Amino acid sequence: MLQAIGTRASTDAKGNHQIAGGGSAIVFVSIAFDQGSHVPDELLHRVVTTDLRAEGAVIATHHTTLHVLGPPVEGANWLASDGPGNDPDNHHRRGIIVLNGRVATSRRYAVDWMQIKQGVSFSGDARDVHSYYAYGKSVLAVAAGRVVTARDSLPDNVPGHGESFHPAVPITIETVAGNTITLQLGGGQFAYYMHLQPGSLRVKPGERVRRGQVLARIGSSGDAREPHLHFEVTNSSKPLLGEGVPYLIDRYRCRTGNGGPIELRIHEVPLNKSVVVFGDEK
Repeated sequence: MLQAIGTRASTDAKGNHQIAGGGSAIVFVSIAFDQGSHVPDELLHRVVTTDLRAEGAVIATHHTTLHVLGPPVEGANWLASDGPGNDPDNHHRRGIIVLNGRVATSRRYAVDWMQIKQGVSFSGDARDVHSYYAYGKSVLAVAAGRVVTARDSLPDNVPGHGESFHPAVPITIETVAGNTITLQLGGGQFAYYMHLQPGSLRVKPGERVRRGQVLARIGSSGDAREPHLHFEVTNSSKPLLGEGVPYLIDRYRCRTGNGGPIELRIHEVPLNKSVVVFGDEK
């Protein structure tokens, strides 16, 4: 979980990462505790290299109450693509952005919700947005709140991955999220819905919504290689500038990426590659 900044970190013959002189890197650490076990009040950072041992920041652990939200979509077979997890190719967890001299990771707990059947996300022409199971599906308010922003002016992309992806408009800070809704949750937190279908937004800035209300439909606008809903919660009303914060979904059924039975989950958040059922669908 080592990510070099500016330059790549090299690896020696034993597989050890090496940071060049004058270089910088970020180490991402996730600590898991058994349910019911004591969580320490403070965490001490200690860095050990071949030449030295140094102790760094001591940080307090936060015992704040997390928002318990409703589902952002409805129905069965929703893949939590790039959801919370330590996978090395997870672009959300380590999606560091520097804006106005500040470093932020707004996507730290983000999920790309894609609907799948028999392990794939579409049937038919892969270049047609209508071939994708998620396209046009309803996007729901996860809580009662006030709409901060509602942008609906960007076209859908023709689906494509890698070199075959040619966005409908140039990808910039202003267009990367596509058509977007930002919902104020309270407590200084905001829910973001990105890549929405053009012409599908049903709400306006300043409008108050109820939990479960249909806000828009899933599209493929902005930096979207195929139709999906990018959902995240941050501590800023401005896109990309906030820190991603954890949240809980009140109730859903889930099968992990390793297979196994569908299990009921209460007050949790799906991990990467989980397959989720919202509501009573089979």
